[in-house]
This record gives sequence, structure tokens and C-alpha cells, in this order.
Amino acid sequence: MRLTELRQMRELEDNYWWFVGRRRMVRHLIHMYAPPAENLRILDAGCGTGGTMVALQGIGEISGCDLSADALRMCRDRGDFALTCCTVECLAYPDDHFDVVVSADVLEHVEDDFRAMQEMARVLKPGGLLVAAVPAHRYLWSEHDEALAHFRRYERKELKTLVEGAGLEVKKMTEAVMLALPAVLLYRALRRRARRDGQPKTSLVRLPAPLNRLLIWLLDVENALMPYVSLPRGTSLVVAAVKPTTEQHSS
Repeated sequence: MRLTELRQMRELEDNYWWFVGRRRMVRHLIHMYAPPAENLRILDAGCGTGGTMVALQGIGEISGCDLSADALRMCRDRGDFALTCCTVECLAYPDDHFDVVVSADVLEHVEDDFRAMQEMARVLKPGGLLVAAVPAHRYLWSEHDEALAHFRRYERKELKTLVEGAGLEVKKMTEAVMLALPAVLLYRALRRRARRDGQPKTSLVRLPAPLNRLLIWLLDVENALMPYVSLPRGTSLVVAAVKPTTEQHSS
């Protein structure tokens, strides 16, 4: 990711509706599916500028890794986190080390996403939880994906195959950002019409505070529904998956 995009993310992510809603969703899924432990050992794999790590404080021992030295410098400004510079395709951690691995909008940046998924499964303890979010649906590909150097957007079957192929058991898969989908589609359609040749730009734009609060509220509604339903449509795909224990393998 370009340094300009990292700086924009750092500037917006503490209050911007997309990031706020995603962090609340990740925390919600950890509470739902993480193994029982007094102090969870959590890895934010591809931690970016650190917003998710801040949001997870208080529920465990937080580690983060990222390929970008610039991103890690921004993380250090946020707090005393255990940070490592490495790729998600080659995680610099031992086997069976973490209770929870979080991958929030990371896999789409990785050319070999299967290798990355295998690595995240490797560092999980048996019974440990993976929470992953990725952009959904090829038909939603836009200038935003180009600006963020995405390799792909995912369909539900593709994500399920990726997760299960790494030996993990899917506990929950749902789409997300459904209630805000019409607004997202409208904005991207307007951007396509207005775009001129040149460097692509993300969809991250500062919104009026009332609109930003409304969008956060819509994502909170989705999070409240998550234990009961799987949303049928959205701009993101979310999965919670567990690494089988020895007992599960032998049964």
C-alpha cells in the first residue's frame, strides 16, 4: 500500500464508519467464538496502522505484524504493542502460538492467499480462532481496489474453500455492510462517472458527522443480528473459523 494511502487510513480510521464498524465486528466475533482463556493471545496479522489492536485492548495480549515499516511506525505511536515486521505468507511466530488470529482486509493484498491462510492456521493453537474479513464480489471491483493494490475480491465459495483448505473449520460465514450497500454502490457509480485518467483514489472520504454516525449505527445493527442470521449480501465477507483439536481430528 502506498504511503499516501497509509497516512489517509491513519487519519480516518479512529472515527470513520467503515473502520469503527469492522473493529466492533471483530471484537464481537472473538467474544462469540474464541476459546475460553483468562488472557487471550491475539495476533493482528497485517495490522496496518494499528486501529484494530487498539480496539482489542483489554481482552488479551495483543501482537501485530505487517510488511510495511511505515505502518509499524504508526502502530508504535499508538501504544506499547509487540510488533514484528514480516509478511503474512511467512509469519515469524512458532506453531500453535496464538488463541486468536485476526486478518482484517489483508488477504486481498496478498498474491499467494492460500500460503497466507496456511500460515495463519499454523500459528493458531488447536481450538484457536481465526477471524477474517475480505472484500466481497468481483462485480464490486472499483477504483478503490486499484488504489489499495488489491489482487482480488472474494465470492463466498472461494473464501470457504480457502479457509477449509488450510484445515480450519468454519463456524460462521456472513456478508457484511449490507444495510449501507446502496450508499456504497451509489458513491462508486458517481466516482466512475467523474473519474479522469490518472492515479486511482480510494473511497475513503471524510463524511459529515451525522452521516458517519448513521453508517456506524447500521453496522451495529448488523453486528447485533450476526449471532442469529448470515447476511445474504454486502460489500464484505466475514468468516470465523476454528483450528480443530487433536480430539476432533481423531473422532
